[in-house]
Amino acid sequence: METLGNTSLLDRKKIGYFASSKIASLSVLPTLDWAAEVAQHENVTIISGFHSKMEREVLDFLLRGKCGIICVLARSIYKKVPDKYQRAFNDGRVLFIAPLKTSTTMTSRLLCQRCNEYVAFISDELVFSSLTPESSLYQLSVSKKKSTLL
Repeated sequence: METLGNTSLLDRKKIGYFASSKIASLSVLPTLDWAAEVAQHENVTIISGFHSKMEREVLDFLLRGKCGIICVLARSIYKKVPDKYQRAFNDGRVLFIAPLKTSTTMTSRLLCQRCNEYVAFISDELVFSSLTPESSLYQLSVSKKKSTLL
């Protein structure tokens, strides 16, 4: 496992966040409201792969806030911190984790699925946007962890 950033974020309460690539329009506003609220909590860390469009929308809210952000990469670790993360990274609010041994800089569906499993494993609780039984994320939602559906 490779890391880049503030590893002490792993010691905070970790909320794993997931959103399917296809989400119901009714869940968009509740999700963005949740993101705006949780972003203001300094004692919480949101952990996700930030793969789907909705996950990236949530990330934009989190980067403007105060919470910690752990980005689990389905690729090798960054050589240089992307500009979008730079301010939060400099403030000690970001940790990148590459849990899988891979030399690729491209993601695949299988690598994303494995990273999602890792996110669920290390999180204290899970939050999902618009989840259906057909979603590949559904199995994560029925784990023994506390789960919330937005």
